[in-house]
Amino acid sequence: MALIKVGSLNDFVVRTERISEEISAPSGNADILDYMGRSGGSSYSEDIQSLSSEQRGLALKKIQLTKGGLFQKFFKSTSELYFVAWTWDFSGQPINQYPGAGVAAGSVLIPMTVGTIREFIGVGINLFPQRIVSGGIAVRIQVWESDKDIQNFGKAMSETADAIKKSELSNLLAAISLATGGAVASIAVIERASLELAGAIGTILKTNGDDYVDLFEGYYPAPKNWTTGDEKYKGNASVITLNKY
Repeated sequence: MALIKVGSLNDFVVRTERISEEISAPSGNADILDYMGRSGGSSYSEDIQSLSSEQRGLALKKIQLTKGGLFQKFFKSTSELYFVAWTWDFSGQPINQYPGAGVAAGSVLIPMTVGTIREFIGVGINLFPQRIVSGGIAVRIQVWESDKDIQNFGKAMSETADAIKKSELSNLLAAISLATGGAVASIAVIERASLELAGAIGTILKTNGDDYVDLFEGYYPAPKNWTTGDEKYKGNASVITLNKY
């Protein structure tokens, strides 16, 4: 469950209608389009039309480690924090991810003490590079404290990037983009795939011995006005500032 949550994936839904028969979700990419065009059970299908916006971008501008957080017992005089983020829309473009595979630990780990603020130059660390948005921007940010094992850190980042690339969420988003005139898909299926990916990434990083700090989950629908500038969000042990540009 997200410690910080803004909006809902349901905000991306344009129209819902009752459908008639239960269908199991596909296990692979080949049958996804067929599945999305069929109907099932006492559930509902959502018309995820590719509503577009003006160009929008999202970046992490600041991060702060706070006093008295739920995970305070983990923090030493100086902790090395890092965050993993992935963002997407319904354009069919690959999921944006940070930091990705093959990164040097020194360029990702952030030495911090409680109360200090780290600000990133320019627009910040780009999470969703500015472009026309289809449907809306979905973002997840997991904040972790590293166990300082540099070799294992690189391996964990590579495994994380691979998990995102091969995820059911990635397959579903690619399939939606292939449909014309708006794609009929189940928001519940997409939400489940998104949760499964978050869980898989969490398992990878916990296995690496790292300590979980906070999770931000946000949804910014394309039809809603985009007010540029910084927005601050407070979790249990950190505060993050996002730059909407």
